[in-house]
Amino acid sequence: MFGLWQSVLGVFVGLSVQGAIGVRYFDRETIDMQRYVSSCIFILIISTVLTLCGVYIFSSYLERYTALIRDWLLIGVLITAMQFLISIRLSLWQVSGYPKKYGFMQIAQGAINAGLSLMMVVVAGLTWEGRLGAISVAVAMTSIFALKSLWNEGWLTTNINFDYVKNALAFGMPLIPHVLGGMFLSLTDRVLLTNLIGIDAAGIYAVALQIGMIVSLATMAFNQAYAPWLYEQLKKTNKQLNCRIVRYTYLYFAAVTVVALLIGICAPLIMSVMVGNQFQDGAEVVIYVALGFAFGGMYFMVTNYVFFAGYTGKLAINTFFVGVINVMLTFLLIEKNGIVGAGQGFMLSQALLFLGTWRIALRAYPMPWWTFWKDTR
Repeated sequence: MFGLWQSVLGVFVGLSVQGAIGVRYFDRETIDMQRYVSSCIFILIISTVLTLCGVYIFSSYLERYTALIRDWLLIGVLITAMQFLISIRLSLWQVSGYPKKYGFMQIAQGAINAGLSLMMVVVAGLTWEGRLGAISVAVAMTSIFALKSLWNEGWLTTNINFDYVKNALAFGMPLIPHVLGGMFLSLTDRVLLTNLIGIDAAGIYAVALQIGMIVSLATMAFNQAYAPWLYEQLKKTNKQLNCRIVRYTYLYFAAVTVVALLIGICAPLIMSVMVGNQFQDGAEVVIYVALGFAFGGMYFMVTNYVFFAGYTGKLAINTFFVGVINVMLTFLLIEKNGIVGAGQGFMLSQALLFLGTWRIALRAYPMPWWTFWKDTR
């Protein structure tokens, strides 16, 4: 519930403006990036204060629906704000070409989180509060390091530019429905399984989801490196280069599909080795989940054009619309096919998300998607 609460808070804390920094970095010749980054942090501070006030006022209602006491509801706001700072730091390292620093910070946060969780839960016996405490301390320590790093590298100033504030809000605010739609897409299958079949079915499905997520880990890692490179190439408006980009994009689509199919075929063996025979009912779900993550990888490849062109409003509408369809589609498929239906709903919704985003990308930044073969040099 704390994780779900943080997902909800992510809509309001920072207002999704951190994504603007990664895109505007490539306009740094015409934008004062120090003031732009600081203006985004100014938005973070104001939105965090307002969210804290709102959570405090409505805490009695929120406690009822989240099963979290007021203290943890408020801590969740602060942790979400700190995670926003970490995202800014990581984004700047990503677009600046510092993968080692990016990776070190991610791994360090994970190691602190895991180590403290073991100490506070297993050794100190603090149960769920120990786990949440470990998460909070890990994020707090990493955010302090992130803030210090941003200051040392000259990214911060007290000189806020309100035109930059407006620009960042124009980028981030339309993404709020996008975030909400993403929540529908990521949570619907498990929530419906729990309520329609039972918690055991949700557990089996979650294991299958983890196996299929092998595809997601690879595509997300690839996109972290690919997106900054693509943004640099798009600025050149080189037709021959664009043809090559499209050709390799189609090869990428084929590759992730083949990998997903192989994981699905090998799922019974993988699950018997990794998690035991008691989860074998989830083996036939893996192929649908893996293909869903493959479509998610394809989505990354086309959504980069949407972000580069600043068409975030249309992207948000598409994601929210697909999220709503996913709820209805997954409900019907679970009713008909049980656990397998949840995987089928996930796959189909990810395919719809990819195709809808690709349609937006066609208008946001025209690429030779249908004529790429004409330039063979």
